[in-house]
Amino acid sequence: MAALADVGERPLIVTCFGGEPAGPLSEFARFQHERWGLAPEKVLTVRRDEEACAAVRLGAAHRWMDLPDAIYRGERYRADAELFGTVHADDAGLVDVLMAAIEPLLGGAGSSPCFVPLAVGGHVDHRIVCEVGLRLTRAGREVWAYEDFPYAGDPAGRQALDERARVVSRGGPRLRLVTAEQLECRVRAILCYRSQLDVIFRHQGDPAEATRAYANMVGDGTPGERFWPISGARMPSTRIAGVRHRSPDFRER
Repeated sequence: MAALADVGERPLIVTCFGGEPAGPLSEFARFQHERWGLAPEKVLTVRRDEEACAAVRLGAAHRWMDLPDAIYRGERYRADAELFGTVHADDAGLVDVLMAAIEPLLGGAGSSPCFVPLAVGGHVDHRIVCEVGLRLTRAGREVWAYEDFPYAGDPAGRQALDERARVVSRGGPRLRLVTAEQLECRVRAILCYRSQLDVIFRHQGDPAEATRAYANMVGDGTPGERFWPISGARMPSTRIAGVRHRSPDFRER
């Protein structure tokens, strides 16, 4: 996203699960709020402020959908093991809901590459959005999966990434090298998520250093990021989120 912004474009970030809680908070949702150090009535405002901050750092536009996060969908997910496990049967229809909401944002068929989480780490909301990506490819869209960070950098991340890639991708990853300045844009964007850093980076230490280390590992000493083609996606070369851009410097790996 920072690379696109550098050439005058404005990619669009869509938060699929950024809506109000659906009904009373579960015990698990209250526990998460305690982990984040946020009062229930302030959570949505703080989380949206964090996301808006990250978008500004990256030079991107941002939009929220009205669907609530998994922890706010009743008692479907009552512990971390369930949140990072199998998608609840009652959530099966969310893929159709998201498809209907996202397709109008992409323009005509073939016009806008779309990037979805690979779902490394197994978070159910990431799995749902990844399934949307798979559906979009069947509708003729160009879709790539990005490596969910910091989950991909966790101690078990390499195995989880390989397992997800076998399920989701239809080819090897593509490596895109980034400049030092673009990497620092990513670091600054990640640091916007102040309420989340202590929890999601608890296995990796300092968020900024962990981000730089992972990028350099991916690029074999030069900062980079990988994208996985879904169902034979082509190299991104036309538009992203309905905005024209020049072809990124991709190299097959």
